[in-house]
Amino acid sequence: MSSFVLRYFPAHSRAETIKAILSYTETDYKYETPEWPQQKCEQPAGKLPVLVEILPDSSEYVLSDSLAIESYLVDKFKLSVTGDSQIIARQLEIRYQIKDMFEACTLYRYSPPEARQMFLDYFLSSAKDFVKYHEKLLAENGSNGHYFGNNITYVDLAAYATYRAIEAQLSDATPQALANFSKENAPLMNKVFETVSAEPRLASYLATFN
Repeated sequence: MSSFVLRYFPAHSRAETIKAILSYTETDYKYETPEWPQQKCEQPAGKLPVLVEILPDSSEYVLSDSLAIESYLVDKFKLSVTGDSQIIARQLEIRYQIKDMFEACTLYRYSPPEARQMFLDYFLSSAKDFVKYHEKLLAENGSNGHYFGNNITYVDLAAYATYRAIEAQLSDATPQALANFSKENAPLMNKVFETVSAEPRLASYLATFN
């Protein structure tokens, strides 16, 4: 059986969904935080996150880029939705939109003071459109706390983990920043968050926020 090493910064950011997948699948892994920038040259393309899989024969498979790592783990642990090409494309659409939402968050989080209001407005507008569309998708699946079917799949984990990352990134921001994701404005998305967070196998992941 393989074991894994996940390398990333000591932050709730682009590796959240990877950590959630590893926790949900009860996968043995070690979390490493490389010295930066001293160890940048040791990482593929000089970037994090990086996943190292130590195979049973002691050889290593090294993979970088958060979405590439997610795709590999989702395939390995059978977390993808099953269905025709349209269903698979919908899953990708949802995941890419979740990623875009996080990118809008980081633009605001790290914007210079003179551009802060502009990027807050962009984040709020993006969040409003995101929530409207995703509430529709969740309603079409029966408002049951899942994007697809009746079980936790890849995008359920990604939605929850990314929201927790956004919360962490905006912990010192104006309360207005997260208003679009409130239970009042996003009841079905919050049902996904509640469903995922109640999963016992995610206990080790949830503990990282304590």
